[in-house]
Order: sequence, then structure tokens, then C-alpha cells
Amino acid sequence: MDARRDMTVGSEWKELLLFSLPIMAGQFLQQLYNTVDSIVVSRYGGETQAISDAMFAAVGSCTSLIFLFLAVSLGFANGGGVLIAQLYGARREHELRRAASTLLITQAAIGAALALFGSLGARLLVVGLMRVTDEACRQYAIEYFAIYAVGLIFQYVYNAVAGILRAVGDSRASMYFLFVSAGLNTVLDLWFVISFGWGVVGVAVATVIAQAVCAAFSIFYMFRRYPIFRFKRSEFVFDTAKFRLCLKLGIPAIIQQAVVSLGNVFIQRLVNDFGQVTMSAFNAGNRMESYALVPIFGMNSAEASFAGQNVGALKYDRVRRGWRAGEAMSCVMSLVVAALLYLLAPDFARLFSLSGEALNQAVEYQRWMSCCIILFAAYMPTSGLLQGAGDVIWTGLTSFSTLGLRVAAAYIMVYAFDVGYAACWLNIPFGWGLGVLMSMPRYFSGAWKTKRVVGEAEDGAAAKIE
Repeated sequence: MDARRDMTVGSEWKELLLFSLPIMAGQFLQQLYNTVDSIVVSRYGGETQAISDAMFAAVGSCTSLIFLFLAVSLGFANGGGVLIAQLYGARREHELRRAASTLLITQAAIGAALALFGSLGARLLVVGLMRVTDEACRQYAIEYFAIYAVGLIFQYVYNAVAGILRAVGDSRASMYFLFVSAGLNTVLDLWFVISFGWGVVGVAVATVIAQAVCAAFSIFYMFRRYPIFRFKRSEFVFDTAKFRLCLKLGIPAIIQQAVVSLGNVFIQRLVNDFGQVTMSAFNAGNRMESYALVPIFGMNSAEASFAGQNVGALKYDRVRRGWRAGEAMSCVMSLVVAALLYLLAPDFARLFSLSGEALNQAVEYQRWMSCCIILFAAYMPTSGLLQGAGDVIWTGLTSFSTLGLRVAAAYIMVYAFDVGYAACWLNIPFGWGLGVLMSMPRYFSGAWKTKRVVGEAEDGAAAKIE
């Protein structure tokens, strides 16, 4: 059964919902990687609870650094996905294949280079960039990141495949991949940490193995399910023209992802300055924030693919109707999640074995975030639409502005107004609110209609998509 969705026909809200649900499930599974790592080391990592607490803080201190290294992958995959979605909507098979092979080759090469750099430079990155100076956590953080970085090549390949499949309407694939890898990661985490006593080394090794399996499974699935992606040796090419177009779309997306990640790095540096208690609280709160935002990111991805296909097919009225449906669903889902998070915040924090002041700070973080989540729910579907339409420079500028404002607000609150540790999350509404103020007027202006990147077919005719 073909898992692709042609979103240029049918009920807009149904297409968006059915496309987004597997993405949400996949993103939920993806969050299990670091969550399971954190829970396992917080409960079973060390011979004493103090050692386990230090390991938990160390794993959390690397999260922002990890996403900084993934920024290029996510940004380039998003940029390539816009091109592939529009080629798919325009029924241009030959060009679609060349764009897909170019994206895969580029991602694999960059992933290999960054895996080597991250592994060899772990100490410099963890201590110098992230400012993890707490003696109890520092060495654990270095060990964890040095091993985790080895798996970057697998994550880059997986992100390329997932981006290609989402662009042609297959949102279920990533859920299948991540279901397998998340389950394997959980089993290996428990085995390596409890049976072998490997601590942070065990959860890092487990994650790398799971990521390798995920990448292999994703490639097998794509080649097996879709004849269009069964490249012959002569067809698996690096197309310079398609690379330049992917780069044109990808650079703003890469900048966007890098700014988001770099902003989070500066926030994490601020968190690390407050010591192990706040590091642990922020790690737990950040984990729950990631789960709370899953429905919103799912709708963002759905809007991007929906807009890409329909802009490629020149169906602008359908894009507008899809925007209204996506905004409504995103806001409703976020309100339900916010209510649950606010009420159950203490229970969620206890999953990570937190107690005392660390527990109180984690609950404070979660409840404040739940009060602000509606802003993010309004911002992200609109951002997804603009990205899918090809208006990637504006979405990149918006991300740069929102994260810049968040970081500035956090540091000003700490160093000018002596707000203390709470500034690490009190900055949230500044960024999300600015995102709404920048994306909504852009959508209503209609400027995104002029950003279509697919012109006439190279062979003068649309090709049938298998």
C-alpha cells in the first residue's frame, strides 16, 4: 500500500490531520531517546544517588549542543524537502529523483565530517562552549557527547530520508523508523547501564546503535516501498544545479535551525552557571516542554508539506483554507496539553527522580511554559506554511529574531535585574510572541505567493510520478 498523500485534493483539515498524526507519533518517539537516557541514568547510573544525579545533569547539559550539531542536517533537509515537495506537486519525476539523490549524498558527507569533529573536540565543546564546569558533571558530559557524536552521520542520513518521504506525502515512515529505534534504544539503555554498569557511556553507545539501525531501516524502506527511489548506479548522482537550489532554500533553513540551536546553547550556558540543581531542573522541564510541543511541531511539518505541494500545483486558495484549519487544530491541541502539563507537573518531574529544590524549579518551569504555549501554537503552523511556499528567508529571519530576543531577555533579567535562575524560562513568551507578530502579518500580506521555486519543467512537460 502506497503511504504517500497527494495533498492537492480532498478536505484540507482531514489531509493536514491525517498527515500530521504520524509525524507527531514519530516526534514523540524521537523524544524518547534523550528522555530514556535521562531516566535510566537518574535511577540506575551510579552506585549512589549523588552520582546518578550528576549523570542526569550531564546528559541534560549536552542537549543543546547536540541540536546545534544537527542544525545543518535539519535545515538542509527542510530546504531540500521544499524543492522535492514542489517538484512532486508539479509532477516532475526526473528532477525529483536527482534532487533526492543530491540531498542524500550531501547529508551523508556533512554528517561524517561533523561526527569526526564532534567526537574529537568533545572536551573543548562541552567545557569551552557549554561552560560545564561543575566537577561532578563535567567528565560525564564529555564522555557522553564524545560517543554520541559518532552517531551524527546516521542522524544526517535519517533526516535526509525522512525529509524526502514527507515531501512526497509519506508522514508515516518516520513513525515506523523511530518506533524501531526508540524501542531498541530503551532495551540497550537498560542492558548497558543495569547489567554492565556503563553509566553515561552505556546510554550513549545505546543511542548510537539505535541511530544506525534507524538510518539503515529508513533507506531500506524508501528503496523497497517506492520505485521512484530505486536508483540505478548511474542515477544516484550529485546534481550541481539541484544542489545549488537545495542550498538556496537550505541556507535560510540552516541559519534558522542554527540560530534556534545556538540560542538554546546560550540559554543552557546560563543554566549551567546556576549549578547542578538548576541543571537537573531545567533538563527535566525541557524534556516535558519537548513533549508538550510535539502536536505543534507536527502541524508545522504538515503545513510545510501541504503548502509545498499546493504551491507547486498553483492552488493558493487551498493553501489559505489549510492555514485556517491548521491554526485551529494547533491551538486546540496545545490548550489540552497545557492543562495536563500544568496539573501533572510534579508527577512529570518525579519521573527523573527529582526532589527538594530541583523538583520545585522543574515544576515552576513546566507551569510557566504551559501558560505560554498558545503563542507557539499560533506561530508555528504559519511558519510552516511560509517555509513550504518557499518564503524561507523570512522564516529564517523570524527564527533569528525570536531566539535573539529570548536570549537577550534571559541575560538582561539575570545580570541587570538579578531575577535569578527563573530567567532561564521566564524569557519564553518574549520569543514566541515575537514569532506571532512577524509570521502572521507576512502571511496576510500574501508575499509568500511569489516565492514558488519550481518553474517550467526541464523537459517541457510534467512527468508521471510512480
